[in-house]
Amino acid sequence: MKQIIKRLSENSFQLLAMIAGAVIFSFLFLGFTEKQTSTEKLLGFSTNYDKQEVTITVVTTGCTTKADFSIKVSGSNITVVRKKRDMCKMMPDAVSFTYTMKEAGVDPNKAYTIKNKFVANPNLANIP
Repeated sequence: MKQIIKRLSENSFQLLAMIAGAVIFSFLFLGFTEKQTSTEKLLGFSTNYDKQEVTITVVTTGCTTKADFSIKVSGSNITVVRKKRDMCKMMPDAVSFTYTMKEAGVDPNKAYTIKNKFVANPNLANIP
């Protein structure tokens, strides 16, 4: 009887350890693969009425692309959101991406407020 209880408790512990390991692995995996959606700190934001373009200047550490951002327009507010984190390890550098005003959802004949924070030093952009 004692052997049966001992085996049951050993098997329960192993099962519990496997389940805990699977849960921890799942959280870690989701944390690294989850898409980021956060307000981006900008180095610059400009418009060109003649070309009907909006240009954002952001920080890259080597893997940032235009597709990593979306420009959200809500009423008279514009917010630049980073959808995917740059996981590369290069030194921070400035990069600019240009969108048509139509792509960005910006009306060229309307006044807007940019809701993003601005930084002048690319090295400070990734500091919360």
